[in-house]
Amino acid sequence: MAKIIQKTLPNILTSFRCISALIVPFLIIYGDEIGAILAPVIFIIACFTDFFDGYFARKYNVVSNYGRIIDPIADKMLVVGTLFALCSENFFNYHYTFIPTFLIIIREIFISGLREQVATNKNIIHVSILAKWKTTFQMIACSSYLILRSHEYFFNSLVVEYICIMLIWFAAFITIITCYDYLKQVWSKL
Repeated sequence: MAKIIQKTLPNILTSFRCISALIVPFLIIYGDEIGAILAPVIFIIACFTDFFDGYFARKYNVVSNYGRIIDPIADKMLVVGTLFALCSENFFNYHYTFIPTFLIIIREIFISGLREQVATNKNIIHVSILAKWKTTFQMIACSSYLILRSHEYFFNSLVVEYICIMLIWFAAFITIITCYDYLKQVWSKL
């Protein structure tokens, strides 16, 4: 039984993140006060699964094609779905967050398509350390907005709101840098 859990745990964690990527936006858009509290909790747990699925896959030597393919898709689903939901809810202060949110979403869609296209030619675009940090900062920025949204006490705090705005801009900045890095990798393979 323990061997089965070891073999499947990384894929279960990745699958949980995919499911969370559907639940969190639903809670943002359609949830009540309980949904406002559950959304950041589920989102943050899902973010931690991004670390642990890879950790357990390497620890137990059970790296799978499913995990290799679905893991980055699950990350993008979680971040992009959350950003879309926050934008659709009008929670974001559009003057400050529309551009970085737009850049993050467009980059994620563009690079995902580019990776698929390059993969059809049997080439691989490797994930850089900076790209892993990009995902981390995107998740931190989304988490901070979800927490801000769930606590009425913080709604009146401009300092906390500006920290969230700076986080989303910083995440967008790293996102653009990693886009450039991926484009350099692709160009070198042509």
